[in-house]
Amino acid sequence: MRIRTNRLVMLLLAGAAGILPAAAQSGGFLSLVENPSMETNYILLGMAVLQVIIILTLSGIMRTLGGNGQVWVDYLKGRNAGMVLLLLFAGMGLDAQAATPGVALMTSQNLFWWLFATNAVFFIIVVAQLAVLKGLVRTLSGEREEATVVNTSEPDFADTILSKLTKRVEPEKEKDILMHHEYDGIRELDNVLPPWWLWLFYGTIIWGAVYVVNVHVIKVWPDQETEYVQEMAQAEVDIAAYLALQAAAVDENTVVMLTDATALNSGKATFEEFCKACHGAAGEGNAVGPNLTDAYWIHGGSINDLFRTVKYGVAEKGMQSWKGELNPQQMQAVSSYILSLQGTNPPNAKEPQGELYIPKVDAPQEPASEQPVATGDAVVAVVVH
Repeated sequence: MRIRTNRLVMLLLAGAAGILPAAAQSGGFLSLVENPSMETNYILLGMAVLQVIIILTLSGIMRTLGGNGQVWVDYLKGRNAGMVLLLLFAGMGLDAQAATPGVALMTSQNLFWWLFATNAVFFIIVVAQLAVLKGLVRTLSGEREEATVVNTSEPDFADTILSKLTKRVEPEKEKDILMHHEYDGIRELDNVLPPWWLWLFYGTIIWGAVYVVNVHVIKVWPDQETEYVQEMAQAEVDIAAYLALQAAAVDENTVVMLTDATALNSGKATFEEFCKACHGAAGEGNAVGPNLTDAYWIHGGSINDLFRTVKYGVAEKGMQSWKGELNPQQMQAVSSYILSLQGTNPPNAKEPQGELYIPKVDAPQEPASEQPVATGDAVVAVVVH
């Protein structure tokens, strides 16, 4: 008969882990201690009942194994008999305490600590009983507890793998591989190269042969120069995609005027498709829309104002919002094209409408000048802004 004490102890510890969900719901362990919930107390009560059942069961098994008392005499030689007997009859005391009804009412916090302490005591009793029970079983089987346990089990998986990777020699067989020379009392073992090192070395040789054949003979894989060219081409594609993504993020706050011919031609195409009907082919304006070539603007004449007007429209003036049909790049391009029409003075231009818009120009900084300042025999140049 063999008692698996570790499994039972792990079962009790797993039961103790049942209070963690209650602690999490209550806001942590500190909150659990200061204001324990009844759910937590019920869990502790259940653990206490479970441990009482285990203690009573172990006490019964110990009394059964003791038989006529000779087994106890043999086991108690050199041990604290009083402690063992206390564990033996612990179940009777627990049974009597369980039958005594409580008189005083407890708060939830007091009940928590009482149950916590009770479970701790019960747990210690269970572990001690398991140790005594294990000793009784050894006594019944005729084994001496002082005897050295010889490990006859098979090596585990980790030891087997390590032995195969290192091909190590057992310590008791090292005398067979001792080399004959000796230096300052130090002798050398003639160990073989570790298999893991040899496998790595052979792998590099095989990989080198595969690389030469595939790159330089049959040319299935690209060489370093070809791979560099391919990666640079892919990098250009990635950069273009990134710039397109950044351009798509432009809005009325970040928009800037475009001046390159490609962007203006794109804006012109958009203007002719969507804007010409209301503003004229040259932006001169007509009965519907205002003139876009003069310096007067109804809703502002900056690139930000134009982008905002194109994007959101002016419902009360009959201009629709174009954000559903034009993407941000198209709205930026057409706004830039409209601003490029300033001062073109097309024929049949409509009279100015709105207010005169004067672009804001940042005042240039005055260049720094140096003025000599005499200080005794020396002249020091002072920078004046």
